[in-house]
Amino acid sequence: MAKKGYANFKRQELLEKLKPVLGKIVNIQTGIEANLSKKSLDKMTSAKALEKSKTNGFTLDEHFELAAKIKPLYESSILVISHGNLKNPDDPNVISIKRFVSAAILKSGKKADVLITVKESIANGHRIYSIELDEINKASERFQGLSDAAENSGQGN
Repeated sequence: MAKKGYANFKRQELLEKLKPVLGKIVNIQTGIEANLSKKSLDKMTSAKALEKSKTNGFTLDEHFELAAKIKPLYESSILVISHGNLKNPDDPNVISIKRFVSAAILKSGKKADVLITVKESIANGHRIYSIELDEINKASERFQGLSDAAENSGQGN
């Protein structure tokens, strides 16, 4: 992949930008304090996270632009769903996986929903785990579908 070196450069740049805000960040709506660490940044900018944003129509640069704003995005985000550990239900350490969404506007004027995943574990409490960019309003439609699939069936595009 030609962009691997560039992504690594952007990860290092992001770490330098966010060093002053590493630590606890409080979500205004829920009062949940989530830890933002170097490990969080690595996960937020992993190849998998970047690929999800790319699939949703966003560039690597747009993903990093909004990753750099994780503190205000998490602070103002809205909790849309909380569930158990669906990927590894037998892991006794994970209490819940929470998904928050925050609307953002990129420097280009393009709008995005930023999906923020927060993992709650016995060992680490709440930790910002990952972000994903999605088209504005698509994220909230997706979560409505999870909570009330029957009511929303046939409405997706």
